Amino acid sequence: MQFDTFLMERNQTLYENGVEINLTESGVHPCTIEEILPSDEAQSLLRLPLGYGWTDGRPDLRSGIARWYPGASASNVLVTNGSSEATMVTLMALVEPEDRILFAVPNFMQVDGLGRALGMNVRRLPLLADQGWQIDPKGLADAISEGVKMIAVTNPGNPTGAVLSRKSREVLLEAAEKAGAWLLVDEIYRGGEIDGEETETFYGTYDRVIITSSLSKSFACPGLRLGWIVAPEVVISEAAKRQDYTTIGSGILSQMLGASVMEPENRERILARGRALLRKNADIVGQWVETRNRWSWQRPAAGGMAFLRYDFDMPSEHLSNELREQESVFVVAGSWFGIEHHIRIGIGVKAEDLVEGLARLDRFLSRHGLS
Repeated sequence: MQFDTFLMERNQTLYENGVEINLTESGVHPCTIEEILPSDEAQSLLRLPLGYGWTDGRPDLRSGIARWYPGASASNVLVTNGSSEATMVTLMALVEPEDRILFAVPNFMQVDGLGRALGMNVRRLPLLADQGWQIDPKGLADAISEGVKMIAVTNPGNPTGAVLSRKSREVLLEAAEKAGAWLLVDEIYRGGEIDGEETETFYGTYDRVIITSSLSKSFACPGLRLGWIVAPEVVISEAAKRQDYTTIGSGILSQMLGASVMEPENRERILARGRALLRKNADIVGQWVETRNRWSWQRPAAGGMAFLRYDFDMPSEHLSNELREQESVFVVAGSWFGIEHHIRIGIGVKAEDLVEGLARLDRFLSRHGLS
């Protein structure tokens, strides 16, 4: 089985821990255990037997996740090792080799690479950049005319931070119903809204909707490696059968902390913490872009990232590599999403790190005559 190199993930693995300023992450600066659990409950972790626990997720964790999705119950939830496992076991459960998947881009490229490695026929559906990274109705209609087993989107989007409009949502749902296709929606950035209200989940809008998400981004707990699927019970059952062959289940420490994070009061407090940081940092990036003629952006609606466009002739991967080597600042190349002359920078970091990173980017650009 042949796998293409997952360019963003491989480069992050190689370099993110060796730089002074890492701006490649798309989540919120991580929470501490003290910010999640009261001190007495945190102390109880020391006495917790390190057994296997609930392989499909603790009941209170599954119930807590379900409460964030109107109409869902614990039986509609499978807990996974991050959203990456959620996506993997979903594809394995529902899509056969040669089946067609329609994949909206730019996007986190897991569905594209994994689907093709598993023998699936993955076709990319370009989003409309000049319309705020929305769905192209004609492109979608043309794509489903040949038949499609699954349509995969991310909302809010990665790397753009765009939220699908009401029209885009309606077009997607109509297309999925017409094709009888599964609609797989990665909602990992839901809850990390910068300016507007919380993004409406797709769950419950169509009987073949599947949601994946995790605690890694808006919930600022990437180290827990805890994700989930929210879907019809038949999908949960089939995905669980595949999980039995992969990781079997997630760790009990992560599940215990995750259950606390997903308690409604805690959930809203943690999300509010992240939104405040994202709003502050989006303003910092906005002020930077406004005073630089060769850069532009569409202010993200949600998520810990800004997708910046530049107008000079330097490949984005070269920019990323040279900036890292010369200034110890690491940014994501737009080409790793299939979009050239863009970089993605993380805005979920500490504000002082973002300011310093942008100052070093300025220094790099000046050195190369690109200011």
